[in-house]
Amino acid sequence: MISKLILMRHAKSSWKYPDLSDHERPLKKRGRKASVRIAKELIRLEWIPNKLFSSDSARTKETWKRMSKYMKDVDVKYSRKFYHSKPKKIMKNIPDELDCETIMILGHNPGCADFLEHLCGEWHRMPTAATALLTINDNSKSWKEPGNWNLEELLLPREL
Repeated sequence: MISKLILMRHAKSSWKYPDLSDHERPLKKRGRKASVRIAKELIRLEWIPNKLFSSDSARTKETWKRMSKYMKDVDVKYSRKFYHSKPKKIMKNIPDELDCETIMILGHNPGCADFLEHLCGEWHRMPTAATALLTINDNSKSWKEPGNWNLEELLLPREL
């Protein structure tokens, strides 16, 4: 049963290639480094996801690719349905019942900040690679219940 949720905005992307669509933009050097920093911090804190639900954009895939070198055996689901999605759409595309302890959602803003507010009732700024660590309040309720989560920590790569 799910008891932890990691919510992450993709790392810093590059605007170097103006002919690429927004969906195709890769990470810039700063974003590549931030991905690794966040991965190492999650390992240090023992917050390793069992399942990842992610946007299928190039920058979210690259963020996870860099992180996954440090985190093995994570069940990954990429979907266009998580690309620039609002909280309602994110919820709709993740199963109600999850048979794991920790899930991770990797997406975009403003969806990440809005989703964080939906889950814990607090609004927080979510700059690139910001990663929110949440624990569930009441396992007898649906994990999708608004306000059923506590924000334990908000990791910012520049502070690591």
